[in-house]
Amino acid sequence: MAVVDVKNNTRLKIELDGGFEGNRHVLKSKTFSRIKTDANNEDLFQAAHSLASLQSLPLYKVKKLEEIELVEEV
Repeated sequence: MAVVDVKNNTRLKIELDGGFEGNRHVLKSKTFSRIKTDANNEDLFQAAHSLASLQSLPLYKVKKLEEIELVEEV
C-alpha cells in the first residue's frame, strides 16, 4: 500500500516582538491564509519581511504552516 501526501492548505505566520512584561517575552502574531500551496520558501520569506515592515513591532520569526493530507494511492 503506497501513501501519498496532498497539500491542502498553506498559511504564512509572522511573529512580532512585543517586548517583555516582567520576565515574560511577549509575541504578537499575524497569520495570512490562502497562500498558494506551491509557493517557494524564498518568496514567502521575502513577503513576510515586506508585510512585517508595515507593522509597528519588529519581526521576530517567520513560519510556514502546511496542512497535508495523507491518502492511499489507488
